[in-house]
Amino acid sequence: MYFHFKTLIAALFKACRPANFSLRHLFFAVTFTILFLMLRAIVWCGRKLDYLFFPGYRKQPVKAPIFIIGNPRSGTTFTHRLMSYDKVFTHFKLVDTIFPAISFYKLFALLENIDQRLGRPLARLINRASDKGFEGWKDVHKTGPKEVESDEMLFVYTMLSPLVGLLFPYFAVLPYVRFVDRLPAHQRQKIMAYYLDCLKRHMYATGANKILLEKVALIAGRLQSILETLPDMRLVHLVRHPYQSIPSLISMFAIPWKILAPRAIQRDDAYQALAELIFDYYRYILEIKKKLPAEQYLEIYYDDLVANPRRSVERIYSHFNLPMSDEHRLFLEAESQKARAYKSKHHYSLEQFGLSKQQVYEALKEVFEAYGFER
Repeated sequence: MYFHFKTLIAALFKACRPANFSLRHLFFAVTFTILFLMLRAIVWCGRKLDYLFFPGYRKQPVKAPIFIIGNPRSGTTFTHRLMSYDKVFTHFKLVDTIFPAISFYKLFALLENIDQRLGRPLARLINRASDKGFEGWKDVHKTGPKEVESDEMLFVYTMLSPLVGLLFPYFAVLPYVRFVDRLPAHQRQKIMAYYLDCLKRHMYATGANKILLEKVALIAGRLQSILETLPDMRLVHLVRHPYQSIPSLISMFAIPWKILAPRAIQRDDAYQALAELIFDYYRYILEIKKKLPAEQYLEIYYDDLVANPRRSVERIYSHFNLPMSDEHRLFLEAESQKARAYKSKHHYSLEQFGLSKQQVYEALKEVFEAYGFER
């Protein structure tokens, strides 16, 4: 398992600087580091057992996976969950990304079977703990151990994921958290070898002959590296107006920052650095789009998705020549009706995070023009 040790050290040193220091943050940072390294060691052991008990996974192909991408808060999760209903796909659950080893997949399946025979007391306990732990996000991004999820945790294990910023809001001094693609070539190769290895294990354990369906909203900074690793990957890009997606994303980070790093939100630079990251991601995805053949790439606008989820998913299936069952069509129609009745409880503005529409437009003029966004 690749580990970018320098990122962890840089984050801890930044947290200890006088401008950022608080005993609460230090406590969480040290606790996280200890528990994270312990969990990583456990996962490492499980992966070593895979070599002994499931050596055939190394020959597992990963053919033409479908990646649903886009800047965060652009409908990627919704689209992913609509498509994951189709049994032709295999996809990650949160627990799979926390324990990315076939040995754990098998162990948890066995424990789940035993738990069901006993009336599911363990499942109820885990669900209660999960609901409590993710309470702040329940109306923003529903998640839990068995929920369909992004594979972002695979990169958290390397300390090269923007999610590191949930505890260490110092994006300006953690460059490779933002962009894996800007690492030296030999390091990128090691990271991608680890990533491909994770995908092979997952497919071997959950559906060797299925299509891998991924949703990764924070993929932009490593997208070129993944394209080089999986050159036949198919991309569905969810596009949302920056005036909507940026404050929605910042609000997600602000929730844990209030608890874990309260001094960070006393300054606008934490919000500004996160906004700059998303500016970079909008521009980067646009540049990569220009290099891809039309048959490999499809754009879905967020407003179209929300207005008619069924039609948007059908476009994906049609574009990539995927058959759709009648059962799945009925499911999509039911979800479309729910979407029409849904009203978000949350309304965010750029201004509440120290940003302005003019600032966003100046940073993303080319993006506004390319996607026809209104100023």
